[in-house]
Amino acid sequence: MTDAVAGETTGEAPIERMGPEQGGGPPALMPWTLVVEEEGWSADLEHGAWLPAVGERVDFIADDGEQRVYRVTEVIHTLQTSASQRPPVRTEEHSPNSTLDAPRDEPPRELRAGLPRVVVVAADEH
Repeated sequence: MTDAVAGETTGEAPIERMGPEQGGGPPALMPWTLVVEEEGWSADLEHGAWLPAVGERVDFIADDGEQRVYRVTEVIHTLQTSASQRPPVRTEEHSPNSTLDAPRDEPPRELRAGLPRVVVVAADEH
């Protein structure tokens, strides 16, 4: 599957994006975490959306209606050991959100993706 994305405001012809089934990038719509380090907050998207790339604009509409404009400076992809590689929760002495007491001797054989972190800074729109 490919998704055509037109230029933001340039009037350029659509760009064909390869989907994961063609060896392309992330799925068309996926949840991600917005990280606004300058303001000291981050939040996860409730639903799938396009994963922005470095340099792209992200608009945020605050609860009071104020629109804030950000530019993406970094996209961080996170990985962790697959649930099939971790001990079952019922056999653990700690909660499922705690860390292991000691690292495993062998490297992981299966991984799963976490939410990508999209780091932004305030955009200079003037």
